[in-house]
Amino acid sequence: MQFGKCTCPPDLPYCICNYKSLGKIINKKPIVANEEELKLNSRAQSAKLRIFEKE
Repeated sequence: MQFGKCTCPPDLPYCICNYKSLGKIINKKPIVANEEELKLNSRAQSAKLRIFEKE
């Protein structure tokens, strides 16, 4: 059993390398601070929240 990325050729209709997913990405784009938060906290400008659900 492998963890990480599937190594099967892309033309196969199913996985034969016994790939096991580590989880799934919940949101496609990172969540950034809005203008109100930036006024209160200038360090929030570089903050990016990414959500990953571990299986």
